[in-house]
Amino acid sequence: MDSTLPPPPPARPPAPAQAPTVAVIGAGLAGLACASALAAAGAAVSVFDKGRGPGGRLSTRRVDGPDGPWRFDHGGQYLSVRDTGFRAVVDRLAAAGAMARWDARIVKIGAGGTVTDSPAERFVGTPGMNALVKALADALPAPPRWSLRVLPPERDGDGWRLRDEAGAPLGRFDAVTIAAPAPQAADLLAAAPDLAARAAGARMAACWAGMVVFERPLETGWDAAFVAPEAPGGDVLGWAARDASKPGRPAAEAWVLHGSPAWSDAEVELAPEDAAARLLAAFRTLTGADGAPRYLAAHRWRYALPAAPLEVGSLWDAPARIGACGDWCVAARAEAAFVSGEHLARRMIAELGLSRSAPAPVSRAP
Repeated sequence: MDSTLPPPPPARPPAPAQAPTVAVIGAGLAGLACASALAAAGAAVSVFDKGRGPGGRLSTRRVDGPDGPWRFDHGGQYLSVRDTGFRAVVDRLAAAGAMARWDARIVKIGAGGTVTDSPAERFVGTPGMNALVKALADALPAPPRWSLRVLPPERDGDGWRLRDEAGAPLGRFDAVTIAAPAPQAADLLAAAPDLAARAAGARMAACWAGMVVFERPLETGWDAAFVAPEAPGGDVLGWAARDASKPGRPAAEAWVLHGSPAWSDAEVELAPEDAAARLLAAFRTLTGADGAPRYLAAHRWRYALPAAPLEVGSLWDAPARIGACGDWCVAARAEAAFVSGEHLARRMIAELGLSRSAPAPVSRAP
């Protein structure tokens, strides 16, 4: 398999006399990677996101417990680093204290409860996974606009007009990037039906995330586990992790329990309290943990990870100057969102005639 993503076209000389304006809809890892590269190349970038702040699927949930705050990385659990461009970002953020290596015992649990180690280099945000996204957002020339839902972009001559869900104008832009989960991207690409159809073809799986705090430390012998379907509790549970094993976290016995993709998809309409109870029961089956939890809740990620990624790098309609990026364009891992965002940025830099500080080519590991 070719390990190189489709290359962007050569840059169009000369560079524009006035900085092109670009709207990026979505301030997750893909959108911020794209926005950062475009801003470094000289574009005037505006970022919009419906969330209340940085995070997206790298969010951290904070709960005020009786003995101090409890934090749960209830979305993406860690990041691997295969891409050289992403390695440079991780090294920079680690030096700034926003990321660190997660050197815990992580295992795979199979049939009959057999345990095998799963060694690998893994990184996490500090003090929570959202620190990575926050650091990228803080470095932009203009901060993202939060808590703002954007309607599908409307064509306006050779550019695009954006409005929020109340119809208020957000501006006119020379180009638009959609950095959202594939089904949402398909809706936002209504004015580019070919791209919308391709985005709709990237199927995404759901994930129920349970958050639980126990009274006493659990003697599992491991800090996080990939749980196979044939493992005890594996008909429901796909992953379990002790958050205190990550750098910079509170010492409370707080665990994140992820439902398997198959179970989460089948039970996506469960009430959160029922999903939390099912996940806890599966975790008890796996570990023998007993006692009433101090805290128990669940969050549904309807579009958690790509089950059928497109493996194209990014989507881009050059004549219309609209595109899309996200992990669903590359692969089912968090790093792929960054790879996709930078890939789209390079295509846009070429199309918009920019050249300053363009990011290095990105590659996809097999």
